[in-house]
Amino acid sequence: MTEKLPFLLIIPHGGLDVPEELYGHENVSPINIFFESDAGANPIFSLPDSIYKAISTDISKLFVDVDREYKELSPITHDGVIKSRTSMNLEVFRDNCYPDEIAISNILNRYYRPFHDSIKTAIKEFSFKAIIECHTHSAVGPKNAQDRGKPRPLIITGCTAGTDSGIKHTAPEGMAMELANILSKKLSKEGDTVSDIFRVSNHYSKGFIVRNYIQLELPVLTLSISRSLFLNEPFFDLENMRIDDNRLHAISSLIKSSLEKFYARCF
Repeated sequence: MTEKLPFLLIIPHGGLDVPEELYGHENVSPINIFFESDAGANPIFSLPDSIYKAISTDISKLFVDVDREYKELSPITHDGVIKSRTSMNLEVFRDNCYPDEIAISNILNRYYRPFHDSIKTAIKEFSFKAIIECHTHSAVGPKNAQDRGKPRPLIITGCTAGTDSGIKHTAPEGMAMELANILSKKLSKEGDTVSDIFRVSNHYSKGFIVRNYIQLELPVLTLSISRSLFLNEPFFDLENMRIDDNRLHAISSLIKSSLEKFYARCF
């Protein structure tokens, strides 16, 4: 396929950077930040030559989570736009170093709002057929997850969101199933799981991105692939926290061909 696919891929959690405004105030190490991120997501899903647009961030979700509403902050929640605890219940900031209102406002203006402005601009510029929010997930559910301690599939897709007026479908369930099924055939030989190879999630998305952009009357899907596909020997150097570039490229190529088949079948 030579023409670019009319998809908008949004990659909210692939970043690893600490905002310079917060540097030195953090209580988390680079390895904590790495394993809290959607490791590998930015290079895998960016696909600059294959899709209309991909939007990502280099900032760690611990410090600016673009998939949370800007009003979601500590102490109301630990898992807000600027987090106070990690998924492993580690304090993100040193004592008395959680940013104050002025610092929060500056951080949101510099990192959060431009991310969402770029989405709005892209939607005006391109005639997208679907929005796909892209993630990578741990092989086993972490402590604060609904599936904590349970093995996860290689591929998880979703098409529901929790809104103020109840649970809403963001895309046809058959579309989410088709995407998961296509990806499972591409990726099943690349890794193992004691769970199902793929799953259409029965947990509705609580993220801001899906809730916010379903109003556009475009299909909005979530897609996540397991980090077990590349965070293991021989593809991952734990000491340097580096994933083999060739492996990332290979997985990215499989994602590309899967999206091509998905577009041909569903649009």
